[in-house]
Amino acid sequence: MLERVQDRSLLGVIARDRNVYLHGTSRALAQWAIVDDYDHILDLSCQDGKLLHYLTRRFSLRACGVSSDAETARGIRAMLPDAEVFSARKEDIPWRAEAFNVVFYQMKNEEEVQENGEFLREVMRVLKPGGQLLIALRGLPEVFSALGSLVGACDDAHIRHTQLLQWMENAGLKDVSWRIAGPLTGIAMGFKPYKEGNA
Repeated sequence: MLERVQDRSLLGVIARDRNVYLHGTSRALAQWAIVDDYDHILDLSCQDGKLLHYLTRRFSLRACGVSSDAETARGIRAMLPDAEVFSARKEDIPWRAEAFNVVFYQMKNEEEVQENGEFLREVMRVLKPGGQLLIALRGLPEVFSALGSLVGACDDAHIRHTQLLQWMENAGLKDVSWRIAGPLTGIAMGFKPYKEGNA
């Protein structure tokens, strides 16, 4: 399966296409996504619309996004009139159950650390069986964070990737894994299991 991801995602090698440039985190999300024509995708941290724009240039998709700001959502809809982008909370996604094949999220450490991954219940609701969740997480590598904590240079107000992977498993995602995407960025991914008898 990973070979298929990499082949389809030479997406991320250059990440330039008709004035669409993805920065490192979005590029990494696109690289590891398993996306096909006619899939439904959701960017749960849609702040500039570039990830949706980039993927809709390559595939025929239903592209949706959630922005934390209503003005930002309006701007993205103006830029991408075929995309469905709304202002909402990630804990209250405004689409029906089992609506998406792929959900993307760029996690902000400082906002998430107290939440214990509560939003993952809502993500599981909107993911189709077999659907993929990809979460980008920025921060120091685990070994440097541990050293920083020992000498008092780092506090615990950030999420470690092992903690994120545990939240994902606790939410019911399967085949949960971690991919290094850069010196300070990694991608956590997992899949919603098929219902019994539908595998």
